[in-house]
Amino acid sequence: MTPTKTAVAAARAAIQAAARLGVACAEPVVLADGANVIVHLSPSPVVAKVAASTRQVRADPGAWLQRELDVAGWLHGAAIPVAEPSPEVPATVHRSDGQVMSFWRYLPPAGDRRPDEGTFGSMLRDLHLALRAYPRTPPELAPLQDIPAFLARPQAQITDESKAALAAAYARLTDELDRRAAAQVLHGDAGLGNVLPTTAGGWVWHDFEDTCTGPVAWDLAASTASPRLDAARILAGYGAPVDAGQLAVCQQLRRLHLTVWYSLYAERLPALRPRAAELLAQWPQA
Repeated sequence: MTPTKTAVAAARAAIQAAARLGVACAEPVVLADGANVIVHLSPSPVVAKVAASTRQVRADPGAWLQRELDVAGWLHGAAIPVAEPSPEVPATVHRSDGQVMSFWRYLPPAGDRRPDEGTFGSMLRDLHLALRAYPRTPPELAPLQDIPAFLARPQAQITDESKAALAAAYARLTDELDRRAAAQVLHGDAGLGNVLPTTAGGWVWHDFEDTCTGPVAWDLAASTASPRLDAARILAGYGAPVDAGQLAVCQQLRRLHLTVWYSLYAERLPALRPRAAELLAQWPQA
């Protein structure tokens, strides 16, 4: 696949920033291009995460990247299986050529396996137990702010009717959230896609950019909202009681969040436009 202009610019900036930090790159490899551009700075064991589509809805994407570095570094220090910040460079946000980025230890590919639902549920329970001791307090349900931020963009490539439908759904669902419910530090985007297999055979969590504070239902909804997964097995693996009503609200908010993000991706990734249209059609217009 030919890299997009965004990916090319991100890789170039990452190489420049890495070189200033003493990290050599002879052959950059773009691993992903979406919310962020992920670049392996081969042959160095370093991966750059460069803000891409996040810049369109997050006023300060560097703050999100720094929260991710902080929580992942803390979890790694607590012996929780997570992708860790690169030990080759300072664990802080770096800037180059107008781009903002963070650097991570490269994990060699170990297939595209995913844990079964029961295993995933127990992994999420263990992660939540660990995060209860995290000494900082991230913003409350920070990812939800992506939705009004997207709808406020004049360049958003959806109709006014669709904007109104998404705004109405956002207002209704956030009103149904129980703000008094017990809250804790969360992964923020705890889907199965954010668990990686390792060559040693275990699983590691990654992509903590959306770390926030909120009800555990928000993290559980990232997987249980998927029609391709067995929600009952995930909840059984999690093993702790979860308010069914609040989980249902969070599942709908997750679908709304996904709809907004695919609409955002579609602005620069034409291949994703059919999926964006499919998701948008699920929110009825007045």
